[in-house]
Amino acid sequence: MTATAPEDPTAVVEVGLHRVGFDLLTPHVSAHDHEHRREVVLVEARLADGTVGWGECSALSAPTYTAEHLDGAWLVLRDHLVPAFLSDRRPRVVGHPMATAAVLTAISDALLRRVERSLATELAAVLGGNPSVAVPATAVVGRHATTEDLLATVARRLEAGAALVKLKVAEPADLDHVAAVRASWPEVPVAADLNGSGTDEVLRPLDRMGLAYLEQPAPADELVASARIAAELSTPVALDESIGSVGDLDVAVALGAGRIVNVKPARCGGPHRAAALVGRARNAGWDAFVGGMLESGVGRAAALAVAAAPGCS
Repeated sequence: MTATAPEDPTAVVEVGLHRVGFDLLTPHVSAHDHEHRREVVLVEARLADGTVGWGECSALSAPTYTAEHLDGAWLVLRDHLVPAFLSDRRPRVVGHPMATAAVLTAISDALLRRVERSLATELAAVLGGNPSVAVPATAVVGRHATTEDLLATVARRLEAGAALVKLKVAEPADLDHVAAVRASWPEVPVAADLNGSGTDEVLRPLDRMGLAYLEQPAPADELVASARIAAELSTPVALDESIGSVGDLDVAVALGAGRIVNVKPARCGGPHRAAALVGRARNAGWDAFVGGMLESGVGRAAALAVAAAPGCS
């Protein structure tokens, strides 16, 4: 889509939408999803002076993680968000943070490239510091059918430099897998991600394994349940799906629903809003880390810029 060329060289004159797909090296299996292949929408924003920036909409193919999904996001981008930005109107779109984040990131990327400034430097400055030179990486390992296959996958991730291993857990049968990883690499921090599927039958044994944290033990909209779990267990609770905005985090802090927040720029409305979440978490005494959405390199670059900002642990 193209707008009439204005005199302002920083004005957005063209926005392209590119739907691309790629196969995953290993299937990603969680409590609600089984992904072999990923499709995303890349957003290309062009300024009047020719500078180009990129963003990515990383919504999943089905509405199993959040209500937003790729087909719906494509329509929102094509029919609402892009026309609004090209006509210099404020988009009147309720929800759809991943689609919104993609356009905002592309425009921000173009404006920063125009002045030869990186997104990481920009976000670090907002939080009062300099970007980290190196960012430790977590290996997120999906559910496996056998312990042997899981251990082989974890070994490859650790050899590649992962500093922490996060295992997807959904059923009591997964407990033996977690225990096997802890026994095989006792020096490596291990966390468990339940994607809202936690039950006492699973949470109590996990709490005895000395894990770094338990992520999203209760459904996204049940912060009171998360607060109860956080009070009853000794393992720190991290929140992911429950936190999409600074307001969500404020409620979680007030309830005592956790101690850690997983900030995903794609889901929180873009890198700048994600950085605001990191800053609010730091001020509240919570730890924060940046998670991914099985993005392409475009989305991962934006996430890495947030992860390099002060306040991410």
